[in-house]
This record gives sequence, structure tokens and C-alpha cells, in this order.
Amino acid sequence: MTIDLQTLKCGECGSSVLKRTGLNEYTCEHCGSVTLVEDNVSDRLERVLDQVKNEAGRRLAAEEARKQALMMRKVGIGVAVAVVLFSVVGVFLGSRNADTRGASGSQRVVAAVDRTIPVDGLKLDEPRQVLVGSGSSASPKLLVVARNETGKPLSRAGIRAVYFDGENKLDERSEMLPVSVLEPGESAPALIDMPSGKNVTRQELRVQKLAEPYSAVKGLRMALSRVRLVQQGDRVRLVGRIVNDRKDAAVLGGFEVLATLYDDAGQVIGFGHGYGQANEIKPGARTSVDVSISRFGRAAAIAAWDYRVGYSTVDASGARTPVLTGGDRVIRTAGGPETFNPELRLGTDDLLADDSERFDDKLLELLPLVDGRNNIQQRLFLGELVNRSTDAVVLAPGGVISRFSGSKAHGTTTIAGLAYLYPGERFPIFLEPQDMERFTDTRIEWKPMRRAALPGPRKPLEVKVTGTKAATGSVLLNFSQRFAYKYVEVSGSVKNPGTGIVGKVRLWVSLRDRNGQLTGFKLVENLPAIAPGESVPFQVSVEQNGRDFASVTTLYQTE
Repeated sequence: MTIDLQTLKCGECGSSVLKRTGLNEYTCEHCGSVTLVEDNVSDRLERVLDQVKNEAGRRLAAEEARKQALMMRKVGIGVAVAVVLFSVVGVFLGSRNADTRGASGSQRVVAAVDRTIPVDGLKLDEPRQVLVGSGSSASPKLLVVARNETGKPLSRAGIRAVYFDGENKLDERSEMLPVSVLEPGESAPALIDMPSGKNVTRQELRVQKLAEPYSAVKGLRMALSRVRLVQQGDRVRLVGRIVNDRKDAAVLGGFEVLATLYDDAGQVIGFGHGYGQANEIKPGARTSVDVSISRFGRAAAIAAWDYRVGYSTVDASGARTPVLTGGDRVIRTAGGPETFNPELRLGTDDLLADDSERFDDKLLELLPLVDGRNNIQQRLFLGELVNRSTDAVVLAPGGVISRFSGSKAHGTTTIAGLAYLYPGERFPIFLEPQDMERFTDTRIEWKPMRRAALPGPRKPLEVKVTGTKAATGSVLLNFSQRFAYKYVEVSGSVKNPGTGIVGKVRLWVSLRDRNGQLTGFKLVENLPAIAPGESVPFQVSVEQNGRDFASVTTLYQTE
């Protein structure tokens, strides 16, 4: 997503409902798109968004007052009519009964229109100053945990913080609780911006005007059918699957998830808010959610975590009505997250795949490494990843190869870039650690991977190698050393025998020695889209890193 800084609207859907959800991160609350902006742009945008938010609040308050006035006018007319009716009835039944009925009728009318919720019903814990982010990009925030003790559901509850240096007022900042509806008895954290570069000695917190949702229905709490808390380095994510298992054919939408982290003392040390990937789902359908969690208090380990799912029913016109679950929707789990290597690229679908959808990583093999040299005679190794399955395609295979000298780690190599690997196919890999002479062992951490049945997702192409030409070249290093190396000019063509256009073709061209071992390879990425029945030529220079080549093989991908 991009943000139009002139109109402050989402670049994806045009909505102006933008919310800061992380460090220099803004989320569109309409479509869920996320934008990252630079620090100076973030500060300026936040100030403007505060102005927009305040103006929106003023307009909402004015609209609410207008509705209240209109309602009171209608109530006044109703009361007048009721008085007349009770007077007429009093002629026949007596003044005592008429007075009693008139009083009780007036009380019912007032109760029906009284939507005032005292702000002291939203209890605030003692605030804490925390740093969100890491290193020089960390920013100070005020962490406040609010609990709803009003006995009523609250819609978009907000908190305003007034900052002081001694008796001098410095600034005011406000923030909404990260849930659309805070149900009775529920708590929710909020991070409020603090003045940058100022000496804050104290702050005063004020609960903004409270109101119930205009409409709501009662329903069951929603739990994620599959849920995982995942940590990679400093990054923590909650991923889960949302299923519409309602039996009344109701369409559900407006999914939002709040995930909260706790230390062993029960203090909040991080939280994140996200939306379902699908805007709405029909009965029996499903969608997923991937929530990035802002972490603070990094010295404390994650001892427990919880999440809650808010959702709405969607009628035929597209109108949404929030579902209230009676305040029991928070689902808590003791224990920490699953940890993965930070270099792994973990997709939501990979993490949430059912057991039947998973590819067994034991069917992936890294062939013995081949010793070689680059064009300035530095040592390197060539490897190949092979799919040993006979009937399954592995989707988005990936892993991290850790290199060791004895028990000491000497760097890593990430296996990435493939959309799929078919049975028997070989994907070439370079390993180039800084100190190859001390390289003795490898260990692989595989990412969670999915499988696909044959024929799989790839569109068929016909790749032909029409010519090879061995040659030598040289390279000058630091204007003092010249090194000679061998390479092979490989030419050929790629033909599309199908009935549809094939685009974004990637082609790996590999050199092999007389024993079939890999001796060099190169990726060709500049191939154009290929129309049905047509072919395109390719020519590539492949550096020979090992023994003299005897044959050429290819591997291709399509999207």
C-alpha cells in the first residue's frame, strides 16, 4: 500500500481510515493494506493523522448530538401523547391509577434513550514508558492497559495523554484501543505516542467519550482453527486460520485479531492488531490472519500469550453488525513462541498448512558438495537440492544451510528463490563462506513446506540447448593481480507448446562434468513472455567453477 500524502488516503482502496500499527507502519482499517514510511515522513504523517482524528471525533460528536436532539424531540412528542392518553384513561379509572401509569410510562421512555456511559467505568492501569523497536529506530511510547467495567460493550474507546515537564504542559496525544468493540470485563492495551526529544516528568490520562455500538447481535466467540505464535530474531507473529462454521448460512466479515504477549509476572510485553486476509467469507469458507506483534521489554522472555477475534455478520446489502460474545472471547496459552531461523522466509500458508498438505522434508536431499573455485581462485562449493519424492511437488522449498568448522559456526547460506521443485529435479546452490579452508560440516534447517500433487502448478515449456562454446577469460583484481578462468557460452530456445501465454520464466542453466556432477550454473531472468506456439532464444555465459564440463542441463520456473 502507498499513502497519498496530499489527501491522506490509502493507495489501495482510497479509504482515509489510516491507523498507526507499528514503528513507521500504517494500516488501512478498510482493506488492511500496510505501508512503511520513513522516520521524518512518519512523524509528519502522525501529526496530520492526529488532526484528522480529532476533526473526525468532533464531527462524530456533533452528529451524535444531532441524533440525540432528534431522538429527544421524538421522545417529547411521545411523552406528550402518553400524557394525553393517560389523562383520558384517568377519567374512567381514577386519578391515582392514571398518575401511577403515567410515571411508569415516563421511566420506560427515559431508559430506552439513555445511552450515556460514565467514563470512569473504563479503568486504566498505571502507565509505563516503553521503547518500541530496536536500536536507533526505537521510539518511546506510553503503555496503558484499560479494563471495561461499565457493564456495557464499548465502541472505539479512546484515551488521551497530557504530558508535563513539572507544571509545564508539553503536548497531548490520543490513541484508540486496538479493538473495534471492548466487551464487558475485557482488558486491552494501547500504545500512546510520547513527545519526541522532550523531558516528560509526568502525564495525565483521560478517557474520551464512551459509547455503545449503534447495533450489535449476540453470538459465539470465534477461535482460530489453526494458530501459531512464531518468533524469528526480534520479529514475533501470530498466524491463524478463520473458518465460517455457522449453521445459519450467515456471511461473516470484519475480522480483526488482537494478540498480546506477557512475561512471567503477567505484564504486557507486546501486542499486535491485524485483519483477516478476506473481507468476508461465506459459510464453510475460510481465510487467514497474520499479525505482526510490536515487542517491548525485550529482556523479558515470553511466558504466555493470548488472542481474541472480533467479527461481524454481513447482510445482503453489505451492512455489518458486530457480534458480541459476552466477554469470554479471549483465548490464552501458556508458554513461549515457536522459534525459527531469522533467514527463513515463512509464508502464512506454509505455517498454517494441514498435515495432509505438508511436504515431508526428509524427501529433500542436499547432494554431496563439489569443491570449486571462483574467477579469482577463491574456494567455493557447489551443491544441489533434489526432490526425492515420486509423486509430490514441493512448494516454495527453502531452508538455511549452516556451515561449521568442527563445532564452530562459520556462516549460513539460504536456500530460496524457487516456487516449486518437481520429483527428481535438481536445484543448484553456491556456498561461499568467508573462510572455506576451515569448512568441515553442514546442517540444514528446513522451513515448513507444502506439497502439490502432479501435474502441479508449472506450465509446460520445451527447453532446448542448441549450442555450447568453451572459452577463457581473465579478471584484474586490485589493479595488481590477473586471474584466468573458464566459461561456456550456452545458447538455446524456450518454446511454449500450450494454449495460454506464459510469463515470468526463470531458467537455470547448469554445467556438468563427465560424471554428471555440477561444475557451474547461472540463472537467466530476462526471458520475455511467450505466446502459445512461439519460442524465444536465450544465450548465457556460465562460469566453470569445477572440472571441465561435458554436458548442459536446465531447470525452469513459470508463474
